Parts: sequence; structure tokens; C-alpha cells
Amino acid sequence: MIDKEQKVEYHHSMSIQLRWMDADAFGHVNNTMYFQFYDTAKMEYFRTVCPGLVGKLAIVTVHIEADFMQQVYTKEGEVTVQSAITHIGNSSFTIRQRLVGKDGEEKCVGETIMVLYDTKKGEKVNFTPEWRAMIEDFEKRKL
Repeated sequence: MIDKEQKVEYHHSMSIQLRWMDADAFGHVNNTMYFQFYDTAKMEYFRTVCPGLVGKLAIVTVHIEADFMQQVYTKEGEVTVQSAITHIGNSSFTIRQRLVGKDGEEKCVGETIMVLYDTKKGEKVNFTPEWRAMIEDFEKRKL
């Protein structure tokens, strides 16, 4: 369950253009699309914060959950995904993301636990001190 009492500062933000195909017949963005928006923003987060990580290792989702607060309609044109890493373990981390509409309202909050994974060796990989430092510098706190 997502801890709604946890204060999270979001330092990474990415706009997502809404497409006609993201919606149902009523123009309502399908809830499965939110996870695709979050996934796109996660990859952009790592390209920005730890550029040497993306492409070197897989980042595998092991748990994901979301709380949906408000509907999103494609007529809004775009939404913003804000992302913050809230915890780093040895090989896993937790990323909190939220979807914000053009009206500035929080539409959905998601939390994902992910693991760094070496596909060639078929095993998880620990965070290097350099990757941890890059993320902590970006997040402006110790994790």
C-alpha cells in the first residue's frame, strides 16, 4: 500500500502527449496507460540521472501499485509525470511517481519496486556507489 503520509519532493518531471489511442470511446484515458506513462518517465529519469546505467543493465519491475484519484481525458492534450526515488536497497529501489493533469491536479500516484538485473549473467546486480551518489545528488538527500 502506498504510504500517503510520506512526503515526497519530485525533482524529475516529464510531459506526456495524450493520444487518441490512449482512451476509450468516452475519451477517458484507460488506467493501463498510466503504467506506460510511468514506464516512459522512469527511463527518462535514468537517462538524465544515471546515464551509464541505461543500456548496461535491465531495470526490472518486481512490484507495482497505483491509487487513481481523478479521471484523465485525452482532450486535456497532455499530462505530466513527476518521479522521485524514495528508497535504495542493495540491488532494488522504490520509485514514486504521480500523474498531474493540465489543471495541476494529482490524478494518480504510483509506486514501483524495481531491481537492477544483468541479462547476460541472469542475476540481479547491486547499485554501485557512483550510481547511488548520482541519485542522491539529484534527489538532494540520502537514500
